[in-house]
Amino acid sequence: MDATNIILLVFVALTGLCIGSFLNVVILRTLSGESIVFPPSKCPKCGNKLKWWHNIPILSYICLGGKCGFCKEKISIQYPIVEFITCLIFVLTYLKLGVSLDLFFALTFFSLLIVIAGTDIKEKVVYDVHTHSLIIIGILYSIIITIMDMYGSYQLFGSIYLGNCWLQTLPVINSLLGILAGAAIMELAARLGYPIAGNRAFGEGDTFIAAGIGALFGWRAILMILAVSVGVQVLLTLPAFFKKLYVKREMKTLVSLSLFLILAVTYWIMQYTGLISNTLIYLAAAIILAITGLYACKQIITGLKNPEEQTFLPFGPAMVIATFLVYFLCHYSPI
Repeated sequence: MDATNIILLVFVALTGLCIGSFLNVVILRTLSGESIVFPPSKCPKCGNKLKWWHNIPILSYICLGGKCGFCKEKISIQYPIVEFITCLIFVLTYLKLGVSLDLFFALTFFSLLIVIAGTDIKEKVVYDVHTHSLIIIGILYSIIITIMDMYGSYQLFGSIYLGNCWLQTLPVINSLLGILAGAAIMELAARLGYPIAGNRAFGEGDTFIAAGIGALFGWRAILMILAVSVGVQVLLTLPAFFKKLYVKREMKTLVSLSLFLILAVTYWIMQYTGLISNTLIYLAAAIILAITGLYACKQIITGLKNPEEQTFLPFGPAMVIATFLVYFLCHYSPI
């Protein structure tokens, strides 16, 4: 990496830290209903206006020992976490895309995702202004890319050529299909909660988040992102769910679910390594696993019917995490 690229990388990292600091303001002031511009930054405890050296991303938190410079009350760990995550996302996106139009749209989109995850985690609230902005950015990006593709085709061939399967490859069509796929899948999944627990499984905001992600990444990627989201949600929910079962002394559910997970992992290992070769043993193990799983599901669904006993974690953050995982690890790019 030459000196110019190093300077650009440092600039992107510093920009990410500063944007992360701004995203903290957006998250907190959106929740409080305040303007994100005025008044200037202040301590939420004592109300004193912060000095410029109190607002240096991450560094100020460390130097102040995680406490307000005036009243010495603890500063939320949210501030450095959001700043660091934003910086990391900016750097990784720059390394993936370089200086380009794609980079601008991706960073804007990802910043909105961080804000959405922040409000959802903090207060389990998703705001229309954020999710609708995701959809608008995705559609706008797809229109620009479509126009650029058409112009490039005209420059090369003297006419606009979109290929034989243009309905499948045209970016703007892919974006619209991504919106429909994301919204339809999430809305269907949300409504499955009615026959099971008497209410929606996911909030309406989650439907718009999925639609926004689909708008930028297209229908193929949104399918992968939603699948990964389920896995992320399970990993995030299980510890809290097990803790609730233990505290409530719901031993039947706790034991059956634990047994099912142990049997499922054991079954997968034995199948993957080829230890199960006898057909009768294979079928017997599958039946035992199925019975254990069905019993665990029965116990979980019974608990879900009582709203006061539900263990709820918002699904929005899982979709945000899954988007980053799929984008950076699975080579999916915006349309």
